[in-house]
Amino acid sequence: MCPTLCDTFRSRALWTWDMLARGRSVDCQIGEETLTDLTILELKIRHSSEIYSRTFSKHDEGSNGADWEWWFTGSSSKWIGFRVQAKVIDLKTNSFEHLHYRKNNSSQFQCDILIEKALQKPFPRVPLYCLYSNWNTLPNIPWSCNTYYPVQESYGCSILSAFSVHYLRSMGKSKTKHFQALIPYMNPWHCLVCCHGYGAGDLPNRVFEYWRNFILQLEESFFEEIEPNIRQELDSEINNYRQIYTQIELLDEPPSYVLLLLNNELEERPDPDLRTLTIFKERNEPM
Repeated sequence: MCPTLCDTFRSRALWTWDMLARGRSVDCQIGEETLTDLTILELKIRHSSEIYSRTFSKHDEGSNGADWEWWFTGSSSKWIGFRVQAKVIDLKTNSFEHLHYRKNNSSQFQCDILIEKALQKPFPRVPLYCLYSNWNTLPNIPWSCNTYYPVQESYGCSILSAFSVHYLRSMGKSKTKHFQALIPYMNPWHCLVCCHGYGAGDLPNRVFEYWRNFILQLEESFFEEIEPNIRQELDSEINNYRQIYTQIELLDEPPSYVLLLLNNELEERPDPDLRTLTIFKERNEPM
């Protein structure tokens, strides 16, 4: 039996956790681009008719970073997109050291640039972090998945809202890079494609409903818990983007460059910060 996208997302998280554990055992730090490239390779091998992906040549070192863009579609012909930054845990500190990165004190934070880029019209995308994780302690992990039992290793590939990162920064950068500070806002990445607890239907509908009914609700609750004076300052910084973000809906058609990739006709990088573009096109209705 061929693996489903859900199967593969889960197995890649377990593989990433194990690979980082092996690196930890010999004091060898693995980079996020390596982990991303190997994950894309496995996705394409397992789902040659469902995964379309293009990785572009090395980006300009002066740019925002190596963004990854995800687009999900299925039998409904609806679409939803995500603009993603991958970050890997530092095995010595158990922290995501570059989560609050900016080039210098006068530059924008990478997170805020990610939010702005993701929410450009006419095709706003959900700004997200993909965290490659492993830890050697046993915290009391949250578990929001209504489909599978709790498995710590499922956090090998985790998702974290860019807005949550923005809010966490207000609490002090040094305190909010450690995995224990982040884990209440992290979720295993398989939840996007597997979960039927927050919505049903084909792939884009499941992804949209999980984002709308869980991720968005979680960060809205987080925002309300921030001290009013800090919340007002944060709100003034990204208020316009939050309004666009909360109004994201499924699309009838994606950007033209996504359709070009789908037809194997994409030749040029859509923008300077995009390193990898991946389309997940589910062929069959979920069971």
